[in-house]
Amino acid sequence: MAHALIASPFLDGHLLLKPGARAGARIPAEHYEGLRQAAADGEALPTWAVQTASDVWGIDLSGRPAQGTVLVREPSPYGYCRASWEINLGCNFGCKHCYLGERPFSGLAWEEKVRLLDIMREAGVLWLQITGGEPASGHAS
Repeated sequence: MAHALIASPFLDGHLLLKPGARAGARIPAEHYEGLRQAAADGEALPTWAVQTASDVWGIDLSGRPAQGTVLVREPSPYGYCRASWEINLGCNFGCKHCYLGERPFSGLAWEEKVRLLDIMREAGVLWLQITGGEPASGHAS
């Protein structure tokens, strides 16, 4: 079973998130540390986290253990929390006004993409912007 929540350092604070949800909640450092400890010690999810999950995402986590319910991401030794990835290095539109010149398509194989995502996760990236992915055929007028 996947984690219902993620607690993570982010910029100068901490966030409590639900995978796949756009909304999140800023939490104090003490709450983040409390979740880390509760998960490590096999304790129940703290009352404030149960209430936040109910208020923000409408989910009931009453009586659930912290371990397995919340993924507590460790602080990054690098201080990263955001990344941007141009998923392919190419464009087939060939617009006359473009200053970049010819940009033949190139990119990573699937295994390399997965490895890159793993590296970003381990570096502490929580927010990822993916750009590119233009169609490989067709032409802008």
